[in-house]
Amino acid sequence: MKNKIGWDDALDVWGVHGVGGCLGTILLGVFASKAMNGAGADGLLAGGSGFFIKQVLAVVIACIYAFAFTYFMLVLINKITPVKVSLNEEEKGLDDSIHGEKAYDEGVL
Repeated sequence: MKNKIGWDDALDVWGVHGVGGCLGTILLGVFASKAMNGAGADGLLAGGSGFFIKQVLAVVIACIYAFAFTYFMLVLINKITPVKVSLNEEEKGLDDSIHGEKAYDEGVL
């Protein structure tokens, strides 16, 4: 999905941390049980729909906050230094276009 939309997430930060964290938090609202933690809450499977709704809301609010904060910071950083290189620089290679050198001698092998 990330590649189809065209997101620039080379390290799969969203795929690893975002999806894993959201899924884990929501599934906690599904599988939680007072049998495991008497001081906790029952999840959806144990009849605790209120806890499930709280977990879903927590995920939605955290995603909105993370998106808004990241967007604001990228706009701020972009005013100081470009966040994304031009297409020409990317095609030329970042080592050559930014540093003026090549990291690997491609003609050796």
